[in-house]
Amino acid sequence: RFGPCGKVDTVAVCLSQSTRSTIRVVCGAFSKLIASTFGTQSSPPKRVKLCPDPEGSKKMAPGKPAAVVVVGGSGLVGRVLVRRWQAKLDKETSAPTLISMDLSKNHEAAVSLVADLCNPKAVESALFAKYDVQKMIIAVKPPLIGPSYQFFIEVNLAGICELVKLAEKYNVNDVVYVSSLASCGHWVAHDNVAESDPAANPPFTELRSPYDLSKAMAEQFILQQHSPTGMRTVSIRIAGVYAHDHDQYWNRRLPFNLSLEISDIPTAPRIDSNYVENVAEGLLRVIERMSQDASVGGRFYFYTIGDRRVGQQELSVMLATRAGRFHIQVPPILIKHWLKVMTVLASLPHLLPSSIFFQPQGRAVEPKPYFTTYSMSQMGVIDQTFDNSLFRKTFGFSHVVSTEDAADAITQAARQNSRACHSRNYKNPSMLDLVFGPLILSLILSLFTAFLAAAIGIFSCSVMCTSACASPLICSAAHGVVAFSTPATHVLGFATQPTYKLWQPFRGGRLHVYLQGIGWIMFSLMCLQWFFGWLTTTLPTAPLISVIGSDQFAMLTDDRIKAVLGFCAQVFLTGSLFAFKGGHGDAKSKAL
Repeated sequence: RFGPCGKVDTVAVCLSQSTRSTIRVVCGAFSKLIASTFGTQSSPPKRVKLCPDPEGSKKMAPGKPAAVVVVGGSGLVGRVLVRRWQAKLDKETSAPTLISMDLSKNHEAAVSLVADLCNPKAVESALFAKYDVQKMIIAVKPPLIGPSYQFFIEVNLAGICELVKLAEKYNVNDVVYVSSLASCGHWVAHDNVAESDPAANPPFTELRSPYDLSKAMAEQFILQQHSPTGMRTVSIRIAGVYAHDHDQYWNRRLPFNLSLEISDIPTAPRIDSNYVENVAEGLLRVIERMSQDASVGGRFYFYTIGDRRVGQQELSVMLATRAGRFHIQVPPILIKHWLKVMTVLASLPHLLPSSIFFQPQGRAVEPKPYFTTYSMSQMGVIDQTFDNSLFRKTFGFSHVVSTEDAADAITQAARQNSRACHSRNYKNPSMLDLVFGPLILSLILSLFTAFLAAAIGIFSCSVMCTSACASPLICSAAHGVVAFSTPATHVLGFATQPTYKLWQPFRGGRLHVYLQGIGWIMFSLMCLQWFFGWLTTTLPTAPLISVIGSDQFAMLTDDRIKAVLGFCAQVFLTGSLFAFKGGHGDAKSKAL
């Protein structure tokens, strides 16, 4: 580009590393030639931008089809984003291909790729090596319940940073990162905070939660990659997102047609919330505007409300009224104390030892989940409101669906499909689950069945072996309780833990597998004893006694051994419930 007086103002080329020095020499010589021709003093170029041409980039592979990508296209925001973006592309001629990349397929996208962000080579080969990616929206949100501190760092920080590095390597034009209010701290109250306020940019050392820290660091890394002449980046911080399904507000869809919320009083927490359709459309407006004006990039914006600020309390009442649910309002002070008590109780299983075998990278023990359901829920009693004026002024957008229309749409969807509010693989929370919590319920019922097994063991030792004192009916009932308690505990795990399955060979963590194996072996031995006991009542016992001996025969039919085996099987299976891990594979399947 020529500046005033014919001087070379800017030279932008995209060549290999080996030709950079040659280009600089040529630019200098060309500048001197122009200066001598026009009689002006020679000066070096003001800016020379030499972009490396990586192997596999769009310059080296012009035949790759153009594409736009939604990373996390199967998530809450990602699914709506894919649907709305595809509708816009269908109206264009020669539009790029819309790709959804996630750990599960999204069939609404033209192309749905399955890839793990923690495997950058797989992402590169599946996406960047085959498509000329022009625009990318990253809408990744790991599950809060289940992952450890290490998992948040691996997915929410390392995985995102590697993805952005690949985007820069392959010359992606625009990248929009869907951030969160977590970037300024979930655990600190915010009152109408704007982007320029110090509270919106706290030091990393003040963000102690791994989710908050990983979100903030990933956002900072992405914004630092912004270049007006290269890859343009921007971050949009959102707050509570409600939708027809898959959102986190289970308290609005309780069993028995109930709804629960904190009382709408002056001391109640105020938390911004936005309808998912508004969020998705807002992100599309952002990436469209940034592709036309690079000056809006390189920074973050708050977009946490739609047409107006509506609190969680008002929204819950609105949805309950439209759906005809019985709405229960609880004072904030009771909710706070209840969460503290339940946090302590739900944390007890985390005190159990974790696996010390086969740990990678010098790690001593297997990491445990950072949050429990109740420890994480405490963020719901902290004020979180933000000023959205800069976003509205910059992008000229506030909403496409009003709060009232959103409530009507959610109610209509719930009536059409009673299961629309939950994913296909998610178990609807029962009332006992919500009152006691899945782990506490497991503890109470498992200890109860363990007590029954212990009582039967004592009873077997004192009564059942003395046939003169034992009633056949009592003995049969005792045997039935012992036989029922172990399978009941296994079914209990399925009923109270969302990722627990009745048939899950070698899943749930090493400790869980070990305890399950020992428990079921003991239960099988007990069943084998019952089988031999039944044989003694139907077949002659003399041949068997002559083969194995009278002492061994007595052990095979001893009810005391049955009681001990049943009790030990119950103890090991109960312990396996608390050692059960939802699995990093299960957690990652929800991460995007």
